[in-house]
Amino acid sequence: MSKHVIFSRNSNDSALTTERIAQLAPAVFSTTKHERLTDRYVSLHTSDVLPVLADYGYHPVQAAQRRGKDPMHAQHMMAFAKTDDITLTPQEFRPEIILYNSHDGSGSVKLFAGAFRFICSNGIVAGDGFSSRIYHSKSLLAFEEMLRTTVESLPTLMGKIDRLRSVSLTTGQVHDMAIAAVATRWKDYVGQEENGTYAVAQTVKDVMQAKRLEDTTWDAWTVFNKIQENVLRGNAFVRSISKVHPEGTMRKARSIHSIKTHVDVNQKLWNIAEEITA
Repeated sequence: MSKHVIFSRNSNDSALTTERIAQLAPAVFSTTKHERLTDRYVSLHTSDVLPVLADYGYHPVQAAQRRGKDPMHAQHMMAFAKTDDITLTPQEFRPEIILYNSHDGSGSVKLFAGAFRFICSNGIVAGDGFSSRIYHSKSLLAFEEMLRTTVESLPTLMGKIDRLRSVSLTTGQVHDMAIAAVATRWKDYVGQEENGTYAVAQTVKDVMQAKRLEDTTWDAWTVFNKIQENVLRGNAFVRSISKVHPEGTMRKARSIHSIKTHVDVNQKLWNIAEEITA
């Protein structure tokens, strides 16, 4: 099973085989529900919706799930790309559809419009206006309707990405984006006394750092991806307060392992980029 959302794709970003999906996210092929759920609970299994996505030409390129004692019913996430977009190379990014589901009764079936940037292997989940959900009691027809709506939103998402690529940010805007992005994961250290992990000025500085030459430009799309990568993957120093170090000690942040947090932070970062460039 994959240990991290980021490492849940093939190295060449190709479509995943059934065998590979089973390794990364066995819950995808579960046909049962958690034992605590009653017979009245109807579960819409991920394996049931895969053929619907395939009928629309979308095939799995990512699969990850929450680690735990019950791997067959855990929260899991998949990303799907259009057949032509999988085989078309080279390209900077491609639109994707993200599916979020579980068979443990913890939530509904969700779809998100997103994109994948090849140079940094960034999977982007768009924010407000690009997500939808249905309850497990709904039918496959309801899922197909939700899928159709998500597919229809992808051109709008690509248009928003093109706009981000066309907008050049000022130093102040980049700094504002970094401050807002850091706040999606960590509280400000100033005045904090409780044990925990907090952001400091160095954290903000670190998330603005480019990891490759291609990320040194100042267009909003590149800046957003750079900051998103650093926030999600923990490429920043933070200050930790503990009983041993009540004054706080600096350490490298860990990458996000939670699928739910990965999706939530991703959406918030997208909204921040849109607000900065509005």
